[in-house]
Amino acid sequence: MNWIKHLCLIVCCWAITSLTFAQDELNSSNYKAPGQQGLYLGAQGSTNGYGGNLRYAFNKKFAVRAAYETLSLSHKFNFDENDINYDAEMDFETGGILALFDYSYTKNLYISAGAVFSSFNPVVKGYAASDYEYGDIIIHKEDIGDFTITAQPGLEISPYGSAGFRAFIGKREGIVFNFETGLYYLGPPDIEIEATGLLAPTADPAFGQAEYLEYQFDAYKIYPVVKIGVAVKLF
Repeated sequence: MNWIKHLCLIVCCWAITSLTFAQDELNSSNYKAPGQQGLYLGAQGSTNGYGGNLRYAFNKKFAVRAAYETLSLSHKFNFDENDINYDAEMDFETGGILALFDYSYTKNLYISAGAVFSSFNPVVKGYAASDYEYGDIIIHKEDIGDFTITAQPGLEISPYGSAGFRAFIGKREGIVFNFETGLYYLGPPDIEIEATGLLAPTADPAFGQAEYLEYQFDAYKIYPVVKIGVAVKLF
């Protein structure tokens, strides 16, 4: 999970740089506010998924956005535990519906705040791929069983904050390119375990395995995001 720490550092550096650059722009005689009010239709890609958005600018400073993004990845892997080989697969799904408020404090720089109805839902499934041998004792892999670990964010509606750069293209500035970095607060994770065969006790609440995993991942309540998008002014 070191990439999350690195991405958080990038987000912080970007925010500090944006604020510094904004002060220079505000003090410049060439500063111009963003274009007129209107409705913008756009497409975006991010580390939280890809999708589209609608943005309505009330005036030169304030706007609201509604967006949808989705991402689905699958990764197969294997591991050894107690001399037993397991085959596993992680299905990673994220994205959601966003409702955001934008404030443009220079022509090109803005900050956003809002919330996302998150669909963050990683699932890991696995099964024993080898028998267990202990002297003359052999436990067949079918008897060892399989497992499913499901993780969900502690908050169904996650707060979101970001800083971004926006560039207007064309004489009428009808095309807008933007780059944005932000953070979702997902809350402490909720983890559920299902298991069969000899692995069944792992799913028993009395053994506290789910609580142990929740404790291990409790530090990862924040999900950093990088977004790139383009939009066209409809009217």
